Amino acid sequence: MFWKKMLYVILAYSCISLFFENGLYGQSLLFSKINTSHGLSDNNARTLTIDKNGFLWIGTSQGLNMYDGYSVVSYFKEQNPELASDLILEVRADSDNMVWIGTPDGASWLDKNRSFHRIVIADTLTKFYCPGIFETRQYGMILFTDKGQFSRDSATGKWNELKWIPPMLTGRFLDSEKFSDDQVIFCMDTLVTLLDYKTRKTLYKAGFKFPVSACKLNDKEIAVGLQSGQVVIVNILTGEQVKSYELRHNLNGKMVNSNLTEVRRASNGDLLVATDYNGLVIIDKHGVVTDHTHDPLDAQSLSSNYTYRVLAGAKGEVIVGTYTSGANIANILNRSAGYTRVFKDERGSMFDNYLTDIAGDKNEIFWIGALDRIIRWDRRTNKSEFFTNYAKTPYGIRPYETRALYVLNDRDLLVGTHGGRLTIFDKQNHTFRNLPVDTSLGKAVAGVSVFEIVKSSFGQLWVGTVGGIFSLDPGTLKVTSYHDHPVLKVLEGKRVMRLHEDASRRLWISTASNGAFVYDPVKQTIRNFTTSEGLASNAVNAITSDKNGNTFISTHTGFSMLDQSGKMHLFTRKNGLRYVHCQDLLTDSATGSVWLANTKCLIKFDPVTRSMQYFEENAGLSIEGFRNGSSVKTSSGEMLWGSRSGINYFYPDKLASIPSRLTVSIHNVHTNGERRHITDNFNLRLPYLNNEISIHFSAINLYGSKNIFYQYKLEGYEKEWHSATDIREAHYTSLPTGNFNFLVRASIDGVNWVASNNSVKLYIVPPIWQRWWFIASCIILLAGSIFWLLETRNRKILEQKEEIEMEQAINYFATNMYAAQSVESILWEVAKSCIGRLGFEDCVIYLLDEQRKVLIQTAAHGPKSPGDNEIKHLIEIPLGKGIVGSVAKNGHAEIINDTSLDPRYIVDDAFRYSEISVPIISDGRVLGVIDCEHSIKGFFTQKHLSILNTIASLCANKIIRIRAEEEKEKAQAILMDTQQKMADVEMQALRAQMNPHFIFNCLNSINRYIVKSDQVTASLYLTRFAKLIRLILDNSNSKNVILSNELEALRLYIEMEALRFDKKFTYSIVIDESVQAESVEVP
Repeated sequence: MFWKKMLYVILAYSCISLFFENGLYGQSLLFSKINTSHGLSDNNARTLTIDKNGFLWIGTSQGLNMYDGYSVVSYFKEQNPELASDLILEVRADSDNMVWIGTPDGASWLDKNRSFHRIVIADTLTKFYCPGIFETRQYGMILFTDKGQFSRDSATGKWNELKWIPPMLTGRFLDSEKFSDDQVIFCMDTLVTLLDYKTRKTLYKAGFKFPVSACKLNDKEIAVGLQSGQVVIVNILTGEQVKSYELRHNLNGKMVNSNLTEVRRASNGDLLVATDYNGLVIIDKHGVVTDHTHDPLDAQSLSSNYTYRVLAGAKGEVIVGTYTSGANIANILNRSAGYTRVFKDERGSMFDNYLTDIAGDKNEIFWIGALDRIIRWDRRTNKSEFFTNYAKTPYGIRPYETRALYVLNDRDLLVGTHGGRLTIFDKQNHTFRNLPVDTSLGKAVAGVSVFEIVKSSFGQLWVGTVGGIFSLDPGTLKVTSYHDHPVLKVLEGKRVMRLHEDASRRLWISTASNGAFVYDPVKQTIRNFTTSEGLASNAVNAITSDKNGNTFISTHTGFSMLDQSGKMHLFTRKNGLRYVHCQDLLTDSATGSVWLANTKCLIKFDPVTRSMQYFEENAGLSIEGFRNGSSVKTSSGEMLWGSRSGINYFYPDKLASIPSRLTVSIHNVHTNGERRHITDNFNLRLPYLNNEISIHFSAINLYGSKNIFYQYKLEGYEKEWHSATDIREAHYTSLPTGNFNFLVRASIDGVNWVASNNSVKLYIVPPIWQRWWFIASCIILLAGSIFWLLETRNRKILEQKEEIEMEQAINYFATNMYAAQSVESILWEVAKSCIGRLGFEDCVIYLLDEQRKVLIQTAAHGPKSPGDNEIKHLIEIPLGKGIVGSVAKNGHAEIINDTSLDPRYIVDDAFRYSEISVPIISDGRVLGVIDCEHSIKGFFTQKHLSILNTIASLCANKIIRIRAEEEKEKAQAILMDTQQKMADVEMQALRAQMNPHFIFNCLNSINRYIVKSDQVTASLYLTRFAKLIRLILDNSNSKNVILSNELEALRLYIEMEALRFDKKFTYSIVIDESVQAESVEVP
């Protein structure tokens, strides 16, 4: 029975081993490496943990290390004295994101700012052996030491021993693993136990032979790993051993048990088993066992078979620590592509350079074009054969580069070469023979480089060359040239790189520099697509189409989709591509998706949603980069992609790339020469004059943080996101004052973004002149100044207004005074204006009778004057009596705000509370008093006093002037009367003097005419003389004479003078028509 069972196990194991040895990729794990070449302090990776920010912590025998997907940061006791030792036995990250370190010389912990602290147990003990650390909800972190188990009192910060721990847990510690929040599985010497820290009860215990590790499988079962090579599944409720897996490996041709070091459950439920010499073993949920070992020819295999620890991350991470080769990181959720990097023949020759074309044959045989050879690759055995076609040149033998392959039949392989035209390879005899061609048939046929061979649905082979396109009969190998074809001749001389026939039997032709052409053999039409029609570039690398009528064109700078409606859609790095250059294209008819080689990754493109999914190194793909035209899809739907080093192969529906979901974290803030490590939200204050800051962040993908898109911004300072690839630092200088919030996010595809799990809030402390209290003080001062200025301005405006009002009032008074012609009229006008213009209730003006020494009411307005210029109950006030008399006596104006308190107040027509009394003074002499009253107390102001003083002054001047005018008028009247009398006397004297003289002259003239015996003239002269004398005598009796009489006298006189001078002159008397001579009198 025993041998039968052993035979069954060996056969099953052999079948499983053969299954995976055949190169299938269904369960393949691809590992990235972290070792001393990446900055790891030592390659002995003893313990592993992942903190809440996604950082991987690796404890080695020579220091503690932190890995962020990009680089490693190491911590040593020499630089961090609080680290107990460089030999790390255990490292654990807790739920509060603190990291705990156990060593042979004590324990330490890293706080959230990643500062080290030494742990002191039993009040004074710092040096102790600490191989285990774990977390419970009841006690928090617990240290398993050679002094017992200790928990930390959160109130006092002291570490107290848990004295209730069962004695069976005081032996040799091998492993501890969390089962639930308060339940922990322990492996101790020969004992496995499950302890509940909340109830302090042992839930399970059983003896085993060398149980090195145990872990939870489900709520009822645990997996126990025995050092002897067995993994036992135990039901903890019944104690029954449900299953047992015996792990064996081939050692020098002999099957031996594998020594186990650790067992952990992966996030998908598989068991991860670390071994001493057999690498990593995975037992899936169905019990299938898979070995993952080191392969020197496979860069993505384990770095060593000497595995020591294995850590299962919540996101599918599988992290394996080795004794001698650092740590390895994979993701168990990925279903990766198969990858053959090196082709090896039976003689040991190997090839790992780039591939150019792939052609499928029968029985899983593939013919692969390469740099200098043809490779026959048998997928079933993973064995290869190499065949080289040489050219004999004057410079020696040179191998042709194979650029195109087509399987003609079971015997012949048609080969397109670079420089050797078409060649036929005999698959049985392994010989090459050149296909003879007539080079006179055009440039396409004569072209020495053949880039593509495609069979059309019409039966012929289309051949693309450096000089164009021609066809070949696959049976007779007859060449047909199109150099003079009415349609296809347009391709003559063009470098044709790829050919593709779509579902409509149209032929698509890609060229090296002239874009893409589509030839319809039925309609005999051809159309050219270039950048003008929407291509990313005229250098076209590949063309394919789908069943829905969409055509896809890859170029040097992107790819385009020509949809069934004829609309071109362009895709570049700006809208989804990971790299600029696009190589080959294949369609997946099952899903309708298009696979695109984009330099170092494959992109799965959905033509409906136009979304992109990326597959890179973590999906098992080559990191060397893909080649133009080196892909093929088999009849079963499997895709093969040639690269610059090796070949990838997968079924599209089975490939799954689940990169570790990014954990974005801000981890360092560097300012003013100080670097702060942070894990949570961080608040920072910086002075205004020194606020340069650098913020470091990472999007952590433990498989390798490469080609990750970052966006960041300082909220409150920037509106737009800064975008970059794999740039993990933001630097700011000369920030303004205020509150800012630094945000960062990352994405693998540039579409789905993951925000950081912490942020940095920055407060730039304003300088004194920007502090709130300074600004408030300035505002208050400014407001006070403005208020003072406004008040001053308003006061000045008010004063100016008052001055204007006073001036207007005074002008009004002065104008009215100017019009008045007597003292009484002036005073009456002033009294009326005081009430009408100044709003007084009563105004009385007194004039001083200097002889009697009394003040007489001369003018009034208000109740005192019911009629025009009429004073009711006129009174006289003796000088010095009452307020008016006092003002007149001392010559000083007075304002009485409350007359009820002044005994001098004399009630006139009615009692009033306010009184103002202003003397009218000229040259120090009081002429009178202006007295005004109002019923409101305190009514009169200094403005009123100023106005009344001015009015009083004007009145005084006007009174003096009027009195002077009156005196002047009297004097002038006397003077005028005297002057008139004197004029009359003078006139009379003049007449008295004039008459004798005139008479003597006239008589002499008459006498002369008589002597001359001129009786007529004498008579005429005598007549005129008589009339003139008569008029003079008549007019002398009156002060004024009529103008006509005066003119008549003048005429008589002139006529007499004319006679006397013998009419030697002429004259005329002209009177204006408007003058009435009969009515106008003259003196």
